[in-house]
Amino acid sequence: MDTMLAARYLGPNRIETAEVSIPVIGSEEALVQVEACGFCGSDMNIMAGTHPRAKPPLTVGHELSGRIVKIGRSNAGLEIGDHVTVYPLISCGVCHACMHGSPHVCRKLQLFGFDVDGGMAEFVKLPITSLVKLPKNMPAKVGALIEPLAVAVHGVSRANLKTAGIAVVLGAGPIGLLTALVAQARGVPHVIISEVLPSRLKLAESLGLHAVKAGAELRAQVMKMSSENGADVLFECAGHPSSAREMTALVRSRGVIVNLGVFKKPVEVDMQAVNFKEIEILGSRVYDRKDFQDAIDIAMKLPLDRIVSHAFTLKEVALAFEQFRSSEACKVLIIPTQTAV
Repeated sequence: MDTMLAARYLGPNRIETAEVSIPVIGSEEALVQVEACGFCGSDMNIMAGTHPRAKPPLTVGHELSGRIVKIGRSNAGLEIGDHVTVYPLISCGVCHACMHGSPHVCRKLQLFGFDVDGGMAEFVKLPITSLVKLPKNMPAKVGALIEPLAVAVHGVSRANLKTAGIAVVLGAGPIGLLTALVAQARGVPHVIISEVLPSRLKLAESLGLHAVKAGAELRAQVMKMSSENGADVLFECAGHPSSAREMTALVRSRGVIVNLGVFKKPVEVDMQAVNFKEIEILGSRVYDRKDFQDAIDIAMKLPLDRIVSHAFTLKEVALAFEQFRSSEACKVLIIPTQTAV
């Protein structure tokens, strides 16, 4: 067997299941049979044709779990049969960030599924050094959520939670839900998550989170709980202009805002509030290796499988993407048909 199925981005709003050649690996690479791969919000930009680096034809997907079926050489304790996920960042190694221990914010950062073919396929070729071993008892669906969970772990780690009594999360999409769950798991006594969509509020509540409708209701709840002071820390996970305008009003003086949401363009922020309240605003981009391992360590303690709202086969990838774009979807996974090399 020399061919496989893959989800191919072919141009703006065009994603199709195509038959392509199974990748041939080199001595420093492994072939992974993909067991689950998730759609990410960034994939929306690719499909719209607005991502500056993603060029068709391209196999998308960077949130995956699978099993090693071929390996160029034994490395870092990995062998055929191991269940793995991928650390999908490709850093240049020579810029200031890379040379000073922060390759995840590399000036020329690239990713599998954006700049080179990704994992929404039956098989994917990956550098051995990018593979991260998963526990044998971890379900494939959970393994495919390690990457977005690492985003949440990194974002929560950006804030000092030792004295945080109240944390607010804006946005109950996958990253917002995961961020709230991580903050809760790390001991924040009161975690409030907000959203405008009733279906996502309901999902957040089912996960054991304190879910509040965004806007006036959220502000009233936060002020009541904080004696009119505001939250200690706020995680912006919506990436919507309304969140940027609102976030400074929801935190206390000398509170902390961590921005995980990716805004599509510059947004309005109340900088007077930042001055008067001495608010700290921290950026958070993807994750580092430690965040990935921390995500694996905590994953089985969280209700991650319930964040998956839909699952499709590779042959249904166009339908899966349409579902992903709908307001009713949370995390959408592709479960490739099982094929042996």
